[in-house]
Amino acid sequence: MKKFLIGILLVVLMAMALAATTKPEQTAHYDTLKKSLTSVIGKVVDSHPLLRQYNAISTMTALNATDEYLKRNFLVFDHTFYNVGTILYQDMFIPVSVGFFGQVWLTVDEDDLQRLAERPEVMQMLGVEDALKQIKNKIPPAVVSHH
Repeated sequence: MKKFLIGILLVVLMAMALAATTKPEQTAHYDTLKKSLTSVIGKVVDSHPLLRQYNAISTMTALNATDEYLKRNFLVFDHTFYNVGTILYQDMFIPVSVGFFGQVWLTVDEDDLQRLAERPEVMQMLGVEDALKQIKNKIPPAVVSHH
């Protein structure tokens, strides 16, 4: 029985050492979140008729704004055996990813991110409203009023 307990203890210690030494880099959290947000932005642009007409401009505007927002508001907190990616939103740190054993997993799914992205205050923050204004200024009013 004593050997069994020592064996269990050794396995646990090895797992702890492995977890502590294989935490993913902060950039892995950022890249994982950015990949998911890129997909979400594509869906939001596709769901809006006027944005869809000018997909490249709309998508680039939203991606650039998202990148700037993440640079200012995305933080990764390191713990001994894992790390947690968070977004600072309305003075609260919201966990969006967790990393351990060299992997990063999002704590939010794309549907949640899409619902958040479609909120008017978020669309404004991402520059979608500005993109719409630029698009409307470049096309004749008759075309805009049909949508």
